Amino acid sequence: MPEESNKRQRDELLTIDEVAELLKVPVATLRKWRTSGNGPQGFRIGKYMRFRRSSVEDFIATLEAGANQ
Repeated sequence: MPEESNKRQRDELLTIDEVAELLKVPVATLRKWRTSGNGPQGFRIGKYMRFRRSSVEDFIATLEAGANQ
């Protein structure tokens, strides 16, 4: 069961405000990254932007890997 709970948590949908808070950046910065093709991968549900927690974690890991080179 813990594995299923972990998978569910990684697939959790986050709002743009939640992602900005998690990354400790202003929402405007996150929007700028999105329009320039940078930043975590997100998608629209109607007019609302959503991000999978796993995509945000992958984005952070990619930045960390680049910083360690």
